[in-house]
Amino acid sequence: MRKLIIKYSIEFFVIVFSISVSFFVENIREEIEKDKKRTLIKTSLLQEIKGFEERLNGRIAAFEGDYNALLYVLDDNRNIDSIFNNISNAGFANPFFIARGFNPPNSIYNSLVSDGDINLLKSTQVKSLLEMTYVQIPEFMDGWGESESTIAKGIESYVIKNYPKFYNKDVYTSEDKNIMEEFILMVDSDEQLKALIKSKTSSMINRSRTLKNRYVKYRDSLIIELEKDLKDN
Repeated sequence: MRKLIIKYSIEFFVIVFSISVSFFVENIREEIEKDKKRTLIKTSLLQEIKGFEERLNGRIAAFEGDYNALLYVLDDNRNIDSIFNNISNAGFANPFFIARGFNPPNSIYNSLVSDGDINLLKSTQVKSLLEMTYVQIPEFMDGWGESESTIAKGIESYVIKNYPKFYNKDVYTSEDKNIMEEFILMVDSDEQLKALIKSKTSSMINRSRTLKNRYVKYRDSLIIELEKDLKDN
């Protein structure tokens, strides 16, 4: 009886030990796979973020250029040459009638969130920076953009209603100084039009500052943290 107990005890121990080892090995294998996936996630996010560098600088310059275009027109001491030399690359009327978009790439981030793979990232700092860079700051930008777009449409509607002959010209020109001079005279003689243009500057400066002082800050910090994590791994 004793021999049977010892025999079965050993067999039971061997079975339990084998199962435990199998679980241990499987856990190690799964963790290795997760580490590989984490590396791929961080690398993909870095590629997406860094790939936006050139367009980001272009957006910053475009926002500043549009804002300055309005300031030039509103400035009593300006002249046609100062306006002509600072025309938006989208045409003279663009800063007044349009609100530029801000659409940073987010397909990889959205895919990770949708699949739940974003939870594989261990760093709370990285997750926080991802939230700011991909969600919160763009939402702020969209809010200011909607406000600016509403005002821009108001300016365009006002010009269409009160200055239809002007609007029917090539108002998006980048070469015709006569059209620009005509617009300046309109602004100088129309306080309501001037006020509408001035009201657009508030949303524009807030968007520009949010982009330069907040989005760029969090984006750069995110790049540093992702590169640090990859190096540590």
